Amino acid sequence: MRSGTKGLCPGCVLAVWILLAAGCGEVREAPLYVNGEAVSAEELSLLGDDADEAVRMKVLQQWAREEGVTEDAFSYEAFLAELSEVNEERAKTKEAGGVVYGVTEYTPFQYYSIRMGEYERALKDAIMQEASEEELLAWYEEHLEDYWEFGEITADVTAWADSRVAYEEEIVLGPYNLRTLSEQNEALAAVLLELPAGERYGWTDEYGMEWEAFCKNRGEGTYQPFDEVQGAVAEQYAAGMLTQELGDRIYKSEILDLREEEM
Repeated sequence: MRSGTKGLCPGCVLAVWILLAAGCGEVREAPLYVNGEAVSAEELSLLGDDADEAVRMKVLQQWAREEGVTEDAFSYEAFLAELSEVNEERAKTKEAGGVVYGVTEYTPFQYYSIRMGEYERALKDAIMQEASEEELLAWYEEHLEDYWEFGEITADVTAWADSRVAYEEEIVLGPYNLRTLSEQNEALAAVLLELPAGERYGWTDEYGMEWEAFCKNRGEGTYQPFDEVQGAVAEQYAAGMLTQELGDRIYKSEILDLREEEM
């Protein structure tokens, strides 16, 4: 990030520097400016006084406005008013016996994260809609390892507690049940994914149980065909393009950090 006023209109640049030179308090009400737009002290505080994150959020807000995701420039006061309305509606829904997912009352940080997440989701959707099949295919080929599907694994697994066998089973692991096993025993799933056929591996878990896995067989893996994973490719392409574009916009932004002036 760079400090400066290049991104401001000429009149704004002149006004800012005249007011700064005069020691005018109005300019210093906002501690940070991004492309001429103020980041309020309250928004900066909400983000833990992290200037880099505040810049990222402001650039995200500006980009979302450019794309028509939101019509108005972000206002922390308007945000708090919206939060109050949302919390009131959620409370009424719960009192009436309706379903309220998550907490009944959002904190400012929780709701801010939701709103910024909605901006990101909308921008990703726009990127996916504009992406051509050729662009998605190129992304798929450049990130082919992300679409590798391992072959079926068969292994004997044994666990001991106090020198007695507490668990013994033959496990068949494939892409279809990897998530289930990972949720049940993340360490075991990780071992089976890496253990070569014909080899054993032992470890002790956090509860003091001793485990051993013997890989009896590993099927041949394969790359998932583009046609079968095109939806996932589009999602990952959009996420990658959003990160890249947002980074470029941040790099090109003009940042005026008035906190530095006070040091």
